[in-house]
Amino acid sequence: MPKRFWLLGLMTLAGVALLVVGWQGDVERAINAVKQSNSVTIEQREDQPGKNDLIVKPDTTPSGNAVEVQQDSNREDVDDVMQEGSGFFVEYRLERERSRGQQIEIAREIINNANADPEVRKKAQEQMYQISNALQKELEVESLIRAKGYKDSVVFLEGNTATVVIQAKDLTQEDAMKITDLVSRSTQVSAQNVVIIPKY
Repeated sequence: MPKRFWLLGLMTLAGVALLVVGWQGDVERAINAVKQSNSVTIEQREDQPGKNDLIVKPDTTPSGNAVEVQQDSNREDVDDVMQEGSGFFVEYRLERERSRGQQIEIAREIINNANADPEVRKKAQEQMYQISNALQKELEVESLIRAKGYKDSVVFLEGNTATVVIQAKDLTQEDAMKITDLVSRSTQVSAQNVVIIPKY
């Protein structure tokens, strides 16, 4: 049991480090978009020429059903893009594991340091637990999303926000609401703090 905990913790730390180092700009942009929005919208991203991603932000109105969708009229060959997208998901997971592994290793060094302040050691233990818990929830939600029929997804939990990247060529209003509900129920993150980014 302890070996499994440490392995999970190491994987979690590696994943967080991956996100911080490799995908920091995309995650921060998505999280900032959620904080600034009060409705579900899907926006066109034009930060990379030739690649148009969509960002979905949940609705905070009492009805909770409004989703605004923009479709891309200049689609590239879907098969080529889907293969390209698969590489993104593999790289993202590897980087997430590496990042979280680094965070857990740092926390472990603090915990094992006999000269460290007891309060600092306690905070490091809490951080290791939070990282491990977040990784477990992320993997669980990714599996649930695949079970719903999507080819692939990656989930990033940070504090009270969840960022979900879905491998899908189309995302309907119904899809956005289903994914938001699934993530919210599985992670206890408020629906208004869930960001969905379709990547195709």
